[in-house]
Amino acid sequence: MRYYRLKHRLCMQHSFDNKKEHKHNHVIEIGTVSGFSDSEDDFGEVRKMEMLMEQILEPYQFQYLNDYPEFHGDLSIENIGEVIYERLWPEYEKSGWSLQRFEISETPLRVYAIVEGSHE
Repeated sequence: MRYYRLKHRLCMQHSFDNKKEHKHNHVIEIGTVSGFSDSEDDFGEVRKMEMLMEQILEPYQFQYLNDYPEFHGDLSIENIGEVIYERLWPEYEKSGWSLQRFEISETPLRVYAIVEGSHE
């Protein structure tokens, strides 16, 4: 099995009190450690993983996340991570990839992680 660590950025807005006049910006970093069985086209597999994450993040890019019902008004880094992970994990499974580790952070000093086998 080969593993790759990929990073993506989500530029988003939110407010803690659901008032748009209090919204502020964040750049969230999302990292994954993913694996797949030996492939003749590693670059193609990695590119598919990147495209999938881009597709999942695209609806949220530069948006006010309080407007999205899937977050249930909880815009903590942990809940944002859970929502994105729940969308990503089944797509990885369908593609035959393993999602070993999912990380989301707003600063390098505060990282929320979900590790394979810990979220069942």
